[in-house]
Amino acid sequence: MTKETSAHNAERAPLVVKTTARDAVDVEIADRARHAGGEGEATPTARGKWSIAGRAALAVACATFAAVGVARASTVRRGGEVVTLFPELGGVSEWRRDFVAGKIAPGRKFSDTVPSKTCVRQTSRNRLEDVEKYYIVRAMNHENELHKGNKTIAAMPTYDHIKAESMFMTGMVNKNSESPYMLPSSGYEKSIKQSGNSAMMYNFVHIPKAGGTYLCEVLQQVQSHLDARHGSVFGNYNLYRDPWSMKPLLDATSRNVWQTTHLMKSKLKAFTDENLARGYAKGQRMMSKGSYNMGLCSTTEAPCMYLTVLRNPFQRFMSHYKYSCLEGAENRAMWMPAWKKQGSCPLNPLEWFYFTQGDDWTHLIAPGAFPRDSQCHIDAAKNNLMSGCMRYLITENLHDGLAKLKNKLPDFATLDLNAVKSLFKNDSAGRLTPALQARLKRYEEDKNMMHQIKQGLWHQTKIYNFAVENYEKSWDRDIQTC
Repeated sequence: MTKETSAHNAERAPLVVKTTARDAVDVEIADRARHAGGEGEATPTARGKWSIAGRAALAVACATFAAVGVARASTVRRGGEVVTLFPELGGVSEWRRDFVAGKIAPGRKFSDTVPSKTCVRQTSRNRLEDVEKYYIVRAMNHENELHKGNKTIAAMPTYDHIKAESMFMTGMVNKNSESPYMLPSSGYEKSIKQSGNSAMMYNFVHIPKAGGTYLCEVLQQVQSHLDARHGSVFGNYNLYRDPWSMKPLLDATSRNVWQTTHLMKSKLKAFTDENLARGYAKGQRMMSKGSYNMGLCSTTEAPCMYLTVLRNPFQRFMSHYKYSCLEGAENRAMWMPAWKKQGSCPLNPLEWFYFTQGDDWTHLIAPGAFPRDSQCHIDAAKNNLMSGCMRYLITENLHDGLAKLKNKLPDFATLDLNAVKSLFKNDSAGRLTPALQARLKRYEEDKNMMHQIKQGLWHQTKIYNFAVENYEKSWDRDIQTC
């Protein structure tokens, strides 16, 4: 069986993939080997050594650690045998392999394999009820239950053998219903009371190829200013086993979201209610970055809100195509082994659309339901975008969004709008060879192909258009924290 391990650390890999137990073992071994040796797409060495300093190093950390849509298999070792916890999802994409082999009929969508389910949309009554709906917490609870009484398994899942659980993220764990995660319209009451128009924790939900690397650096700049003025809420605590590459931001990528969630939910180290309350009163703030943090606010008593950046779905898709297929970014992370051997990705944009199973991102905004063009999922995404504890920026009008951050949220008052204009942007512009540029131009001039792709993105486009229409309204109010 063909092994395809490199894509599992790709920032832009599609979310939903299938696997077999043997594939999971291969992926697990490859992941361990890469991280033990400091190599691979999920480590900064893929772009440069740890000694790289300054803004360029921060940009690399922001870009390579997003790990958005990668569904990995969860495996553990028992008595020398590797056991796959969720063999249905994670690991090697049989859909992608079958598509390349010509086994997928033209026009057949990956979502066609998902049965229709009853829609259940319901917000939680309070924080404690809500935290149990956070899909990372659900996955952790499942893990603990699975290993109950097994003293050889670490009490806290680690990056070495636990990956973000797509079964819970997509809601495919629910057989008959889809229950997308719903933010409250006006926030939750917490023991640490919100003060003014400020939260204590700002969770950036990173949608790849939408300006996320850029905003990541903006948040690092703001966090550094706040830490210099008020001190860091983390003090001397070491939160993660590996170097804290995105410091001073919290890590909500697949690499460390388990640890972040565990510390916050269990109120360990810097996350005790007392420490957070003191820090909030002093003006100390926390900011997290990653694609897996929608729901993370409910794990803490600190006032908390979400930020994200949305981009026109067609433009985002074409950017992804240029980045991952034509350019072969992140060490050709999403290329099939045969493509690496021949030195090029042979797919056109429409083929890439099928290869990535629609290249959807909406599950990041409303996890817990499969992004299968369902109205249930669309309505949940709209609800979350308009929640009192969420604000979003639009890539096509990014500087206006940054101005709104600065002028409407006091914690971002130090943001230097002129300085951030020169920050690193993760784009393929200027990096394609003349031959690849000519190839891309031929595709873009194929109106029928472009039309088919746009039709396939209607679900994402519907959510994006709603966001554009309600952009000013979403900012024209005080925040209500979750």
